[in-house]
Amino acid sequence: MPDDRRFSREEIERGLSDLGARLEYPPTPDVARAVRLRLDEEQDRQAHRTWRWPPFLAPRWMAFAAALVLISVIALSPTVRTTLSDSFAPGDQTTSEAGGPVARPENGGSDRSKQEVGVASEAAGASAAGEGEGAVGCPAPSIEAEPARGVAGARFRLSGHHFSSGCDGATPASGVRIYFLQAGRTWKLTTLDASPGLAFDTRPRVPAGADPGRATVRATTRSGERVERRFIVLR
Repeated sequence: MPDDRRFSREEIERGLSDLGARLEYPPTPDVARAVRLRLDEEQDRQAHRTWRWPPFLAPRWMAFAAALVLISVIALSPTVRTTLSDSFAPGDQTTSEAGGPVARPENGGSDRSKQEVGVASEAAGASAAGEGEGAVGCPAPSIEAEPARGVAGARFRLSGHHFSSGCDGATPASGVRIYFLQAGRTWKLTTLDASPGLAFDTRPRVPAGADPGRATVRATTRSGERVERRFIVLR
Protein backbone atom coordinates (compact mmCIF):
# COMPACT_ATOMS: atom_id res chain seq x y z
CA MET A 1 0.00 0.00 0.00
CA PRO A 2 1.27 3.39 -0.84
CA ASP A 3 2.49 5.48 2.03
CA ASP A 4 0.47 8.67 2.04
CA ARG A 5 2.21 9.99 5.10
CA ARG A 6 3.59 13.45 4.54
CA PHE A 7 6.79 14.62 6.23
CA SER A 8 6.98 17.96 7.86
CA ARG A 9 9.69 20.52 7.01
CA GLU A 10 11.50 19.89 10.25
CA GLU A 11 11.68 16.18 9.57
CA ILE A 12 13.04 16.73 6.06
CA GLU A 13 15.79 19.08 7.30
CA ARG A 14 16.73 16.69 10.06
CA GLY A 15 16.95 13.79 7.62
CA LEU A 16 19.17 15.78 5.23
CA SER A 17 21.48 16.76 8.06
CA ASP A 18 21.86 13.13 9.14
CA LEU A 19 22.50 12.11 5.55
CA GLY A 20 25.15 14.80 5.08
CA ALA A 21 26.94 13.66 8.21
CA ARG A 22 27.16 10.12 6.93
CA LEU A 23 28.47 11.04 3.43
CA GLU A 24 32.25 11.15 2.82
CA TYR A 25 33.67 14.10 0.74
CA PRO A 26 37.13 14.08 -0.90
CA PRO A 27 39.64 16.43 0.71
CA THR A 28 39.94 19.95 -0.89
CA PRO A 29 43.52 20.70 -2.12
CA ASP A 30 45.32 23.77 -0.72
CA VAL A 31 45.85 25.63 -4.02
CA ALA A 32 47.25 28.79 -2.42
CA ARG A 33 50.00 26.89 -0.58
CA ALA A 34 50.98 24.97 -3.71
CA VAL A 35 51.29 28.19 -5.74
CA ARG A 36 53.38 29.85 -3.00
CA LEU A 37 55.78 26.88 -2.88
CA ARG A 38 56.13 26.98 -6.69
CA LEU A 39 56.99 30.68 -6.66
CA ASP A 40 59.57 30.21 -3.89
CA GLU A 41 61.27 27.46 -5.86
CA GLU A 42 61.45 29.65 -8.99
CA GLN A 43 63.03 32.52 -7.03
CA ASP A 44 65.62 30.15 -5.53
CA ARG A 45 66.59 28.87 -9.00
CA GLN A 46 67.02 32.43 -10.34
CA ALA A 47 69.13 33.41 -7.31
CA HIS A 48 71.49 30.47 -7.72
CA ARG A 49 71.71 30.73 -11.50
CA THR A 50 75.20 31.86 -12.52
CA TRP A 51 75.86 34.25 -15.46
CA ARG A 52 77.90 32.72 -18.21
CA TRP A 53 80.22 34.49 -20.61
CA PRO A 54 79.08 34.52 -24.23
CA PRO A 55 81.28 32.34 -26.44
CA PHE A 56 82.91 35.32 -28.15
CA LEU A 57 83.58 37.07 -24.77
CA ALA A 58 85.24 34.15 -23.03
CA PRO A 59 88.36 35.14 -21.04
CA ARG A 60 90.74 33.19 -23.28
CA TRP A 61 89.39 34.90 -26.41
CA MET A 62 89.66 38.32 -24.73
CA ALA A 63 93.31 37.67 -23.90
CA PHE A 64 94.02 36.56 -27.46
CA ALA A 65 92.39 39.71 -28.89
CA ALA A 66 94.38 41.98 -26.54
CA ALA A 67 97.64 40.32 -27.58
CA LEU A 68 96.74 40.71 -31.26
CA VAL A 69 96.00 44.43 -30.81
CA LEU A 70 99.30 44.96 -28.97
CA ILE A 71 101.27 43.22 -31.73
CA SER A 72 99.50 45.30 -34.39
CA VAL A 73 100.29 48.57 -32.58
CA ILE A 74 103.96 47.66 -32.27
CA ALA A 75 104.16 46.61 -35.93
CA LEU A 76 102.36 49.64 -37.37
CA SER A 77 103.53 52.49 -35.11
CA PRO A 78 106.88 54.05 -36.19
CA THR A 79 107.18 55.79 -32.83
CA VAL A 80 107.06 52.50 -30.93
CA ARG A 81 109.56 50.92 -33.31
CA THR A 82 111.94 53.86 -32.91
CA THR A 83 111.63 53.72 -29.12
CA LEU A 84 112.37 50.00 -29.04
CA SER A 85 115.35 50.40 -31.42
CA ASP A 86 116.73 53.27 -29.31
CA SER A 87 116.44 51.18 -26.17
CA PHE A 88 118.63 48.45 -27.72
CA ALA A 89 121.07 50.87 -29.48
CA PRO A 90 124.42 51.90 -27.86
CA GLY A 91 124.29 54.99 -25.68
CA ASP A 92 127.06 56.97 -27.49
CA GLN A 93 125.43 56.83 -30.96
CA THR A 94 122.26 58.21 -32.50
CA THR A 95 120.25 55.98 -34.84
CA SER A 96 118.97 57.61 -38.01
CA GLU A 97 115.72 56.75 -39.76
CA ALA A 98 117.63 54.55 -42.22
CA GLY A 99 118.95 52.46 -39.32
CA GLY A 100 122.67 53.47 -39.45
CA PRO A 101 124.58 55.23 -36.67
CA VAL A 102 125.00 58.99 -37.00
CA ALA A 103 127.74 60.91 -35.19
CA ARG A 104 126.51 63.59 -32.78
CA PRO A 105 127.55 67.20 -33.53
CA GLU A 106 130.13 68.82 -31.30
CA ASN A 107 129.54 71.99 -29.28
CA GLY A 108 131.31 74.16 -31.86
CA GLY A 109 128.92 73.17 -34.63
CA SER A 110 125.92 73.75 -32.38
CA ASP A 111 127.13 77.24 -31.43
CA ARG A 112 127.71 78.10 -35.09
CA SER A 113 124.21 76.97 -35.97
CA LYS A 114 122.78 79.11 -33.19
CA GLN A 115 124.72 82.13 -34.44
CA GLU A 116 123.48 81.60 -38.00
CA VAL A 117 119.89 81.30 -36.79
CA GLY A 118 120.27 84.50 -34.75
CA VAL A 119 121.64 86.43 -37.71
CA ALA A 120 118.80 85.20 -39.95
CA SER A 121 116.24 86.21 -37.34
CA GLU A 122 117.71 89.71 -37.03
CA ALA A 123 117.69 90.12 -40.81
CA ALA A 124 114.06 89.01 -41.03
CA GLY A 125 113.11 91.43 -38.25
CA ALA A 126 114.85 94.32 -39.96
CA SER A 127 113.12 93.52 -43.26
CA ALA A 128 109.70 93.36 -41.58
CA ALA A 129 110.37 96.66 -39.81
CA GLY A 130 111.34 98.29 -43.09
CA GLU A 131 108.17 97.05 -44.78
CA GLY A 132 106.07 98.32 -41.88
CA GLU A 133 107.67 101.77 -42.08
CA GLY A 134 107.04 101.85 -45.83
CA ALA A 135 103.38 100.91 -45.34
CA VAL A 136 102.93 103.64 -42.71
CA GLY A 137 104.75 106.30 -44.81
CA CYS A 138 102.76 105.55 -47.99
CA PRO A 139 99.13 104.69 -47.12
CA ALA A 140 96.92 103.37 -49.90
CA PRO A 141 94.26 105.79 -51.21
CA SER A 142 90.58 104.88 -51.05
CA ILE A 143 87.24 106.17 -52.31
CA GLU A 144 83.68 105.81 -51.04
CA ALA A 145 80.39 106.33 -52.93
CA GLU A 146 77.29 107.36 -50.94
CA PRO A 147 74.88 106.00 -51.91
CA ALA A 148 76.58 103.30 -53.94
CA ARG A 149 73.51 102.99 -56.19
CA GLY A 150 71.24 105.28 -58.20
CA VAL A 151 69.35 105.81 -61.45
CA ALA A 152 70.92 107.31 -64.56
CA GLY A 153 71.32 111.08 -64.17
CA ALA A 154 71.15 111.04 -60.35
CA ARG A 155 73.85 112.67 -58.23
CA PHE A 156 75.85 110.77 -55.63
CA ARG A 157 78.60 111.73 -53.20
CA LEU A 158 82.15 110.50 -53.90
CA SER A 159 84.78 111.03 -51.19
CA GLY A 160 88.48 110.10 -51.30
CA HIS A 161 91.17 109.72 -48.63
CA HIS A 162 94.99 109.46 -48.55
CA PHE A 163 95.50 110.95 -52.04
CA SER A 164 99.10 112.25 -52.00
CA SER A 165 101.60 112.87 -54.78
CA GLY A 166 104.24 110.70 -53.12
CA CYS A 167 104.96 108.37 -50.22
CA ASP A 168 105.90 111.25 -47.92
CA GLY A 169 102.21 111.67 -47.07
CA ALA A 170 102.48 115.48 -47.06
CA THR A 171 101.87 116.72 -50.63
CA PRO A 172 98.23 116.48 -51.84
CA ALA A 173 97.64 114.79 -55.17
CA SER A 174 96.52 116.97 -58.09
CA GLY A 175 94.77 116.12 -61.34
CA VAL A 176 92.84 113.14 -59.93
CA ARG A 177 90.51 111.93 -62.71
CA ILE A 178 87.15 110.37 -61.88
CA TYR A 179 85.67 107.85 -64.34
CA PHE A 180 82.45 105.81 -64.57
CA LEU A 181 82.81 102.41 -66.26
CA GLN A 182 80.19 99.91 -67.36
CA ALA A 183 80.23 97.05 -69.91
CA GLY A 184 83.32 98.28 -71.76
CA ARG A 185 82.16 101.91 -71.85
CA THR A 186 83.92 104.72 -69.95
CA TRP A 187 82.61 108.15 -68.96
CA LYS A 188 84.85 110.85 -67.48
CA LEU A 189 82.95 112.52 -64.63
CA THR A 190 85.41 115.15 -63.36
CA THR A 191 89.03 116.07 -62.57
CA LEU A 192 89.94 117.44 -59.14
CA ASP A 193 92.76 118.07 -56.66
CA ALA A 194 93.06 116.64 -53.16
CA SER A 195 92.84 119.00 -50.16
CA PRO A 196 95.76 119.64 -47.76
CA GLY A 197 94.28 116.77 -45.74
CA LEU A 198 94.87 114.45 -48.76
CA ALA A 199 91.10 114.09 -49.28
CA PHE A 200 88.44 115.21 -51.72
CA ASP A 201 84.65 115.38 -51.80
CA THR A 202 82.64 115.72 -54.99
CA ARG A 203 79.08 115.12 -56.20
CA PRO A 204 79.11 113.77 -59.76
CA ARG A 205 76.13 112.45 -61.72
CA VAL A 206 75.49 108.92 -62.95
CA PRO A 207 75.93 109.08 -66.76
CA ALA A 208 72.63 109.41 -68.61
CA GLY A 209 73.62 106.57 -70.96
CA ALA A 210 74.32 104.07 -68.18
CA ASP A 211 72.20 100.91 -68.22
CA PRO A 212 70.67 99.28 -65.14
CA GLY A 213 73.11 96.88 -63.57
CA ARG A 214 76.63 96.78 -62.16
CA ALA A 215 79.14 99.54 -62.82
CA THR A 216 82.45 100.84 -61.43
CA VAL A 217 83.61 104.26 -60.20
CA ARG A 218 87.37 104.79 -60.67
CA ALA A 219 89.79 107.45 -59.40
CA THR A 220 93.11 107.65 -61.29
CA THR A 221 96.12 109.74 -60.15
CA ARG A 222 98.77 111.30 -62.37
CA SER A 223 101.17 108.52 -61.41
CA GLY A 224 98.72 105.97 -62.83
CA GLU A 225 97.47 104.58 -59.51
CA ARG A 226 93.86 103.41 -59.70
CA VAL A 227 91.25 103.12 -56.97
CA GLU A 228 87.86 101.58 -57.77
CA ARG A 229 84.49 101.19 -56.04
CA ARG A 230 81.47 99.10 -57.10
CA PHE A 231 78.28 100.99 -58.14
CA ILE A 232 74.77 99.78 -59.03
CA VAL A 233 72.66 101.58 -61.63
CA LEU A 234 68.96 101.30 -60.80
CA ARG A 235 66.04 101.20 -63.20
